[in-house]
Amino acid sequence: LQIKVWKNFCKIMKTVCDNCRGRIILMKKILGNLLAACMCGFLVNVPATGFTQAVWPEQGVPEHQELRAKVKAEGPKLLFSDSPEMVYETGILYRDTLQGEGRLFFHHVNGTSKLKKLAIIVKNNGMRPVNFTVTRSGIDGPSHDYQAVGKKSQEYYFEEQKSKNSTLGFGKTLELLGGEGMLLPTDQLLTGTIDFFSDRPVEVTVLMCDPKTDIELFSALAKQLPIDEHPLRGTFVKADLNYKLQHSIDTEAGVGYALLLADSQTGEYLRGTDATTGLPAENYGNYGVIYNIDYKLKGDKPYELWLNPWGGMFAGVGVLEQGGQRKIINIPESPAFGRLGEEGFCIARLEPNSEGRFTWSPPGASNLPIRLFWLPADYDAPYLHDLALIHIL
Repeated sequence: LQIKVWKNFCKIMKTVCDNCRGRIILMKKILGNLLAACMCGFLVNVPATGFTQAVWPEQGVPEHQELRAKVKAEGPKLLFSDSPEMVYETGILYRDTLQGEGRLFFHHVNGTSKLKKLAIIVKNNGMRPVNFTVTRSGIDGPSHDYQAVGKKSQEYYFEEQKSKNSTLGFGKTLELLGGEGMLLPTDQLLTGTIDFFSDRPVEVTVLMCDPKTDIELFSALAKQLPIDEHPLRGTFVKADLNYKLQHSIDTEAGVGYALLLADSQTGEYLRGTDATTGLPAENYGNYGVIYNIDYKLKGDKPYELWLNPWGGMFAGVGVLEQGGQRKIINIPESPAFGRLGEEGFCIARLEPNSEGRFTWSPPGASNLPIRLFWLPADYDAPYLHDLALIHIL
């Protein structure tokens, strides 16, 4: 995962790039995304119609007041499997046993030169039968386009879906990727989020093996692979973070408001334990965590909700609930944005004197932190009307 909170590398910079009739102006104090800076030839897509993607003024993001929120952690226990991310040999990637509400977030690339298989096995090691239910899931891949896969898996996850029930007797197993695992070609990514409930303890194993391997036998005999240079695996409790703004947003004031999310400096990254080693673990980026942000507008003027990918390239999905309606929104409409760290995407127009909830989760292969902005509906964003694509070298 490209968890790039590059605050230690920030530099004051000001660069003007001219391309055709459009112009992008970098803000003076941008959180430098060094990885993105090295990705020469990456395309930043700007829709030719709709104009929902914008680059904010030279002085940086719009003037705003920082919002404070009360945060309550609750929800399922999270199993996080992303290290090793590039898997260079077969073996067990992560394993833990749990009961009750659970969520698995996995993110792995086949780093070998041959076709492999990724499998997720749920096993009942107890004497009594287990009722196991998959309540929600979103899986995508395999693909070389890591950000597109991360985004699409979230789109699937947030869709309306029906639960899938299974009963596991003593020693019985259930494979969650189609029943037999999924084939994973070289250098391609498979990622996803699976929510589930088990009324008794079950062992959950994420593994990579050869295509024709018996996955049950392999799961019992294979070695546990060590983490790579990024210690991104572990088990974490209460993987839903519910934010409630401490004060209503005063639309009559006509000013902008911002809320910083998924930042390394706020202390919100979940801490837990790597069940395979017993060592402490931290979820750098809070991948697999669901953020629910509740807000209220006070006043007769309409506002808009925006997202700023402050940490760099971002491609994800959000859910907006307001006025009794639920809408899934691609952020952005194009494949990804945030090369500069100062772009803004308009999520929706918010009606006066309304309240709502915005839900999102850090997408695999995207950068953090992000900021949500509540801006006056008449905010004059510098849309790039003249360009369908901007190619930054």
